[in-house]
Amino acid sequence: MRAATLLAGTVLVLLAALAWFTLPWLQTRRADLLLADANGHIESANRSLAEIDIDLLSPEGFTSLEEIDKAREAVAAAGPRLEESTAEVDKAEAAAEKGSGLLRLPDWYADYLRKKQEVAKLRGRQLRLLEDAAGKLEELYQAAPLMFQAMEEMDRLLGRFESAMDTTQDDPVGAAAALDEVSRSMRAIQQRLEDLYARSGFILLQHMADNVRSNAELAEQSKLLADAVAGGDQSLVQQTASDLENHLMETDIGIDYLQLWLDTEIKPLKSEYEVLRSRQQQLDQEAAELFHEHR
Repeated sequence: MRAATLLAGTVLVLLAALAWFTLPWLQTRRADLLLADANGHIESANRSLAEIDIDLLSPEGFTSLEEIDKAREAVAAAGPRLEESTAEVDKAEAAAEKGSGLLRLPDWYADYLRKKQEVAKLRGRQLRLLEDAAGKLEELYQAAPLMFQAMEEMDRLLGRFESAMDTTQDDPVGAAAALDEVSRSMRAIQQRLEDLYARSGFILLQHMADNVRSNAELAEQSKLLADAVAGGDQSLVQQTASDLENHLMETDIGIDYLQLWLDTEIKPLKSEYEVLRSRQQQLDQEAAELFHEHR
């Protein structure tokens, strides 16, 4: 009986020792499976990203209403794809993290998996930046048709404004009538922009409305000058001209609010994305070199 007990104990010790010595192989095998899982999620994320037409997301779509519609559709389609890609990358990061924490892995393999984990984390941060940018661009493109029409109308009205000002001396009555029509048209554009801003909350609409209002006020002030010229009161002409000059100095006529918005809202995201991508590519290269060195 005692001999049987000793034999059983010896067998258990041998099995335990065998399990301990085979643990590195088993853990490496498990790490291989987790790595394959992580790579599979990355490939799935890349497939989702490949379905996004990045070129169509560009605000260059403001060249025409048709291009704006294409850009709006592209942004709407990109949202779900970006969410899918982000979810897949998060799974890849989790798999790599789990693999790097396995016991008795070779040091180089654990280091490799940690690098892969960091690569996935950086990729996830990039995708979230893209999601943020897509959300902002979606707001832009929802408002873009009205903005585009407003910009085209303002270009036309500013041309009429300049023409009317050129005739103020020779035909002040006609200039006053033209300037009155210009200011009324500008006020109508301002109202449409403010109405859409009230519904959407997209701040660029308010900036544009403020700019249109300033130009409408300039046209109204110019009409007063034309009226003064028509009335022949030189002191009133001088005072009105001085008021107009002061108003002109306070009016932003040529400011590009769209570009300002892009520089403020989109450009920082793009810059951060490039920094993260550069770091990710560097880590990817380091991980690949480490893997090829030991496998």
